[in-house]
Amino acid sequence: MPETLSQFTDEELLKLLQKGDHKAFEVIYRRYWKSVYGFVYHNLGSKEDSEEILHDLMLSLWNRREELKIENLKIYLFISSRNLINKSIRSQMTIRRYREFQLLNQIHETTSTSDEIIYSEEFDKRLNILLQKMPEKTALIFRMSKIDEIPVKLIASQLALSEKAVEYHLTKSMKFLKKNFKNFYSAN
Repeated sequence: MPETLSQFTDEELLKLLQKGDHKAFEVIYRRYWKSVYGFVYHNLGSKEDSEEILHDLMLSLWNRREELKIENLKIYLFISSRNLINKSIRSQMTIRRYREFQLLNQIHETTSTSDEIIYSEEFDKRLNILLQKMPEKTALIFRMSKIDEIPVKLIASQLALSEKAVEYHLTKSMKFLKKNFKNFYSAN
């Protein structure tokens, strides 16, 4: 029999965890937190969101310890964290419309001094027309960053670009939108 809990196998730790052993839970946490955190951070690119998901995952493991039937702890933790990542991304999608509204206000504040009210539907139409006039990659990077709020580092990784290249496309798209929204407002 192993001398300390840290020498126990995952299976042995899970049996102790099911019985409410806090020390076994601590060993599981110390054994897996870095790799799970790294996996979540790689997918989300946000330190705060990654820490929250890790916390939720471990809290769920503890709270559901008596009912869980885990055959492979490592696989369980990574699949569960992937599910929490997906849940986080889905919840971010529900606030996408709000982000579009925020973006509208940001562009409007920098381009117009009038008090006119712009409705989201009109803005969506105008934005989509302008995005179609941009180079494809520039428009894609704009959508990923400003609408989906994907961090620059993650965009760079997903598109196999440098962070500077992503920032260049963002600057280019914002200048283009400000100029064209300004022209639109002055024409109306």
